[in-house]
Amino acid sequence: MNIDIISDFLNFAESLSFTRTAADRETTQSNLSKRLRQLEIWLASDLIDRRSRPVALTQAGKDFVPVARGIVAELAAFRSNHRPWQAADGAITIAMPHSATISVFPSFKHQLSKEAIPASFSVRIANHDRVGSMLASSECDLALATSHPKVIQSPEFSALRSIEVAKEKLVVVSSPELEDRKPAPLHVSDRRTYIGQIWQRCRVSIPSTVELEHDMAADIRNYCLAGEGRGVAPLSLVESDISSGRLRKLRSDPSLAYTFLLYCAPKASVQARRIWSSAASILGAVRP
Repeated sequence: MNIDIISDFLNFAESLSFTRTAADRETTQSNLSKRLRQLEIWLASDLIDRRSRPVALTQAGKDFVPVARGIVAELAAFRSNHRPWQAADGAITIAMPHSATISVFPSFKHQLSKEAIPASFSVRIANHDRVGSMLASSECDLALATSHPKVIQSPEFSALRSIEVAKEKLVVVSSPELEDRKPAPLHVSDRRTYIGQIWQRCRVSIPSTVELEHDMAADIRNYCLAGEGRGVAPLSLVESDISSGRLRKLRSDPSLAYTFLLYCAPKASVQARRIWSSAASILGAVRP
């Protein structure tokens, strides 16, 4: 029995809606109904009363809910306890700047999961130049690196093909209480970082008393949330704050957009090469 079908049933048991469950499970109502019927045939019990209006679970369906939850929970616990966390255990090492860990890397992993591509990663956080040297010397299997047309990448990247996995952009934000014309410190990424160089090359005009540089974009967000000035940060880092009203987006410019590219090290593991090839087929053309 496919564990995904059990998950289909649990989702349906919560919503009692074929339409909503099909949308949540990213399938058609027809396919969902067939999958749930397969589960009923396998259990030799009707779990759903399809004749009632609104549709409801049968008593067997209600009884199966805690059993199904236990099955899913036990399998998840087993997988978590036995998955490789270190490179020595078989995990794929992947290097990236800290900003990539916010949404780019989680989204990438989610995409692999949706395509049923198994992968366990051991993450190495490093700045752009260090990621390049780790990649060239095969200290990591894969690497996520930023790319902008006006900022030169480290030379180690030039000899390797890449896949575009995400688009990102820098935005200027502030707390809602900070008046637009009031002079205030502007918090930006250190010019030694790649996104700091993007800001230096493509800056937009913002009134400020002083420009303060930080190693971590997360620090910029915190200063802005505290009302201690405006900040230039990756949109993915502050998007939820903007949506909730904790921060305001003041400026955004096309020149501040950049991409995240996925690279594979020359001596990457076989599994890492498979992941890279799978990502290429999912996400599109490979860059030379």
